[in-house]
Order: sequence, then structure tokens, then C-alpha cells
Amino acid sequence: MDLATFTQLLLSGLLLGGIYAMVAVGLALCFGVLGLLNLAHGAFLVLAGFVFQAVQGFWPAGTLVSFIMVPLFFAGLGWLAFRCFLQSSLRRSPQDFLVPALLITLGLAFILEEGTLTLWDRSMAGIVSQFDTIRWGHIYLPGNRLVVLILMLTISIGLQIWLTRTDSGRRLRALSQEPTGATLVGISLTRETGIAFAMATALAAMAGLFYVTLFTVSPHLGLPLTLKALFIVVISGSGSLTRPLAGGLALGTLETMLAAPFGAHWANFISICLLLVFLCWRPQGLFISKREAGIG
Repeated sequence: MDLATFTQLLLSGLLLGGIYAMVAVGLALCFGVLGLLNLAHGAFLVLAGFVFQAVQGFWPAGTLVSFIMVPLFFAGLGWLAFRCFLQSSLRRSPQDFLVPALLITLGLAFILEEGTLTLWDRSMAGIVSQFDTIRWGHIYLPGNRLVVLILMLTISIGLQIWLTRTDSGRRLRALSQEPTGATLVGISLTRETGIAFAMATALAAMAGLFYVTLFTVSPHLGLPLTLKALFIVVISGSGSLTRPLAGGLALGTLETMLAAPFGAHWANFISICLLLVFLCWRPQGLFISKREAGIG
């Protein structure tokens, strides 16, 4: 493998990792910060991709408006789903809330999947990219993936600043660290968790808008994407919204490097196996020491 080929693979892996990070950051907001594992995260992403494609079909010139309105619509949809399905279970203790939340969001994922299949008679969605490929010598940079990587970096940093520098972000962190004490000082567990769930759903929708410009999307892709995003969140370590960016970049680079000698199908299988081995060796994640995690 010459230097140009290695550089191309490395850049392709980093750009693919930006896509994975965008899928993972919304899940990290709910699971990594609040401990609420939303198994319907990928289903929201897939539905947003189909909605975006439908809007493009009716209004080809409305791309920019769609990038604003579709995530806002899904933020409202996420808030409604939280109020209808999860709010009553939230009154339980964190230990008792975990299993009902898993079952509820899993059922919601199947409902969204079947709803997507019912509303769209075609099983795949995909949109031609509107960004040109950048060429630099023998190196090619897909413009759409580069835009996603830059946007993902901006979103991750912006969310981390919001989480650490604003009152609403501090309230959310207080609920994640000491829910009983936070509620005693007047922080609404229901309101703050609902806001976080709505934001996570909007981030999933935004990821879906970019995902559908890069890959073909089927209604059955939601749960596999959720599991891959969960891997990224776990190997990155909880408590931060910038760590999934590094975890996504690492996974994208690993898959791309493995795809060269083994092929794309085997690369995905081998990368997941390596992640499982890594979690057995370092269960606290990539960026957290054993002392910080309280292990050993």
C-alpha cells in the first residue's frame, strides 16, 4: 500500500467516522448523560430520511428550509413521544426505570419502522449529494462527508458548551449526577428529561438528513444504526458530548482500513468483534481511566 492509498483510506475513514458520530451524539445526550437508552433513536433517523426525501420530491428548491424544519418537527415528535410513552415511567427510581424505558423505546422503534413501511411503498431512500468532490492530487474528498464532519464537530462542541456553561445544561447535569437532590432544589425531572429527549430526537433527524444523501436507507435499518451508535457511546465513555466524535472517527477509520484487505461486509463484522474485545479489556471506555470510573 503506497502513501497516497493510505492517506485516501485514512481520510475516507475520518469522513465516515463523522457520519457515525452524528448518529451517536443524540444517543449520547440521552444515554451518556441521563442514562436513558432510546432504542428508537435509529428509527427516528430513518423516518427523517424518508420525510426529507419526500419533501425534496415535492419541493426540490427547499433543501435549506428542510434542514431547519425537519429537525424542528422531529423535536416536537420526540417531545410528544416522551410525554405519551415515557413520562409515567420516569417517576420510578433510575434502576426501575431502565427496563421499562428499554421495552417502551423498543416497541416505539417497531411502530416507527412499520409506519415508515406503510407510508412509503418503496423500501429504500436515497438522495443525490449536492456537494462536489474535492480533488487534491491523487486524494479525493467527498464534499458531503466533509460537510458532515465539520457540522458534527461544531454540533458536538456547541452541545458540550451548552451542557457545561448554561443554566439549562447545568440542570441536566445535576439531574444525571444527583436526581434526588436536583428535584429537591426545584429542578423538574420531567421537563428537563423531556427537553433532552426532544433535542436527541432532533439530532437523530439531522443525522438522517445527511445519512440519506450518503447511503441508501431502508426502514429496517433503524435498530442496527442504534446498536452501532451505542457501541460508539460506550467505547467513548459517558458524560461528554465531544467523546462520541472521537469514538465515531475511530470506528469509521477502523472499518475503512479493514475494508481494504477484507471487503466491506467482513470489515463491519471484524470491527464489531474488535469492539467487543476492547470493551472486555477496557469496560470504562476509551477516554476514562479506571480510577475515574471506579474500577479496580
